[in-house]
Amino acid sequence: MLYSLHMPFYIYAWIASFSSACIIITTKLTSKYSIKNPWFFTFLWILIIMVFTVPSSLLHHAGLPKDWSPIIWASLFSAIWNFLYIKTIYSIDVSTLSPIFNFRTVFAVILGAIFFKEQLTAYQFLLFLVIVIAGMFASLDEKMNIKLFFKPAIFIALLAMLALTINNLLIKSALVHNDIWTANLWMSVITFLFLLPTLPLFMKEMRKINLFQILSVGLMGALQTVTNWGANIAYGVNVGITSLIMAVPVSLIITFLLAMFIPTLLEKHTVKVYAIRFGAAIVMIIAALQLSA
Repeated sequence: MLYSLHMPFYIYAWIASFSSACIIITTKLTSKYSIKNPWFFTFLWILIIMVFTVPSSLLHHAGLPKDWSPIIWASLFSAIWNFLYIKTIYSIDVSTLSPIFNFRTVFAVILGAIFFKEQLTAYQFLLFLVIVIAGMFASLDEKMNIKLFFKPAIFIALLAMLALTINNLLIKSALVHNDIWTANLWMSVITFLFLLPTLPLFMKEMRKINLFQILSVGLMGALQTVTNWGANIAYGVNVGITSLIMAVPVSLIITFLLAMFIPTLLEKHTVKVYAIRFGAAIVMIIAALQLSA
């Protein structure tokens, strides 16, 4: 409907950026107040994604893949990424996790060098170092201890970004011989199948599932649909400006505002800590955009 109104592409980009930030906020709130088991949360999240993906894919005439291999591998890393991401959200502030997403660009460049023999320059190594150092500052709290960056939760977050990067590369490979709707259909189904063996880890929670849990994860699914829709339209018109808009740390801004006005809801730190995290996020975004240029 909005597309028929011929809005500028950057409006779609901002819609996608905001809805993407809302997914992170909703995920954190759900982990804090509703679903205590990360395996259960991951299962519900993948189930909801499948519920949203299958009808729309079939509506667009999705069929059987011509090339199964990248779809299966992409699904495996999708399952890994989703679990590690949700596991991370239980133990890391949103204002710390949001900047860490910039490590995806670092991993993409490194993987490109390893698998596609792309040449790494001294400038790229410098940008790697800048992102790592800025990431350390993004993890600081009131104690100002740089060692916080080396805690297990940050390591899991970095593994999540690596899994997401590999997943994105495999999706690109899957789209070489398969159309996007067929790829989306089977990746959602196979990702769900990969998580079926985890059922014994949360059967007790499954028996006690409530409406609030379903609604919160359902909201995440709806927001993901809006994000994909807006981003796909915007990227189809202008990749550069859309990338800049999508890189804006909207979730960090929302988290800061919530901390100021509703400090008990999500997280609470001093203005000094948030200023450092904002500064670190901006530096990481600039460096990541330079890497991807």
